[in-house]
Amino acid sequence: MVFSRIRIYFGFFLIYSIIGIFDAFLVIYIPLFYLNILNVNRSELAFIQALTYTTLFASPLLGFLYDKYVNKEIQGKILLNASSIILCGSFLIFILLKEFLIMYGVFVVIYFFSKTLIKTGMSSLFLTVVKESKSTKLTIILLVNTATIVSYFGISLLFNFNLLNITSQNYWNIFFTIGWISSLPIIIVFLIFNNKIDLLNLGKNNKNTIISNSKFDTRNYETLIIIIMYFSYVLAASDLIISFPLSSWIYEKFNETGFRIYSSMYIIFNLCSILGLYFSNLLCKKFNEKKIMFVLINLYMVVLFLITISNFPIFIILNSCLSFIGYAITVAYSSFITDFSNKGKYNNFKYQFLQTYHSLAAIIFVPIGTLSTNFLRVETLMSISCILNGISGLFILSTNLLEKKISSKKYFERV
Repeated sequence: MVFSRIRIYFGFFLIYSIIGIFDAFLVIYIPLFYLNILNVNRSELAFIQALTYTTLFASPLLGFLYDKYVNKEIQGKILLNASSIILCGSFLIFILLKEFLIMYGVFVVIYFFSKTLIKTGMSSLFLTVVKESKSTKLTIILLVNTATIVSYFGISLLFNFNLLNITSQNYWNIFFTIGWISSLPIIIVFLIFNNKIDLLNLGKNNKNTIISNSKFDTRNYETLIIIIMYFSYVLAASDLIISFPLSSWIYEKFNETGFRIYSSMYIIFNLCSILGLYFSNLLCKKFNEKKIMFVLINLYMVVLFLITISNFPIFIILNSCLSFIGYAITVAYSSFITDFSNKGKYNNFKYQFLQTYHSLAAIIFVPIGTLSTNFLRVETLMSISCILNGISGLFILSTNLLEKKISSKKYFERV
């Protein structure tokens, strides 16, 4: 089967640009709006987060259903088109009813579910393309993350040029509305693009090909390693404990000017993220991904701790470092689980399940972080995340030791 790489790349860039726009609102600006402008009850907000974030766990089930039942190109296209429209519509719910926390919860549930549907379809395509051409694996991972970075930067520009009075709800309404409108042309282009090319020729004949040249049965070892790596990444994603209160913390600690500078510095953060993507791309071609992850997670832990004692200029520098290291870690993990997922059957299910580390971490840490700001400083939450990152590093180290043991018995094959 012959894939047009340019078309594949363009399709991935478009759809993840759309997701990136709404993610930027959800991660950076909605938290500031709720915590500092509306000053909502944080306990109620944490409870709603705990309920709504469970939607993220739909991805493995959707991955299984996709593997089993979506076997025609037209089915995949309809799924992606409908999910894109629902994704856009969910944000309209937020714009119109954002003053009601319960409606924020409804928005998040619909948003997460539609985003999960999109990622399920794109992951199926991604895993098939990787089988057809291994050289495209890291390229697509880079492109997906680059699309997200570009979207974040675009929304940061919109914030600085349109939200002139940060305490005015009217300006926030305009900001959210313009952001939603800006997503519409991208969605329209994607819908047209998706319907005119063979973007979703899923290659079912190759989907369950077993990629393995080993003469030995290493499945038990591989399963143990993948379980350890999964929970290592749950702990490594513990920095989500500060994800919701971070914007509010910056606004309160460094005032409005500091937050605007922070937001406008996204061009620097994005540049560092892109450099991190390419740096990790090069490393993954030459070194074992788990060793790369061990080094990077420990480095991330050190930088995060330094933020707790930094002033504003140092904070900007350290946050740039976190952007670099964070995206490098993402590429390494994505590369690692792609190779594992493409062995045997139900590739999409396995890939989606291994990606739920972030969902599990979000369900645990996001509500805890929101609730804890009632009685703990954000610096304390950062320190807690540092400790959990250190434990994560020890788990990853144990997998490297396990691999050495397997290798000595000639039972190990690279996963």
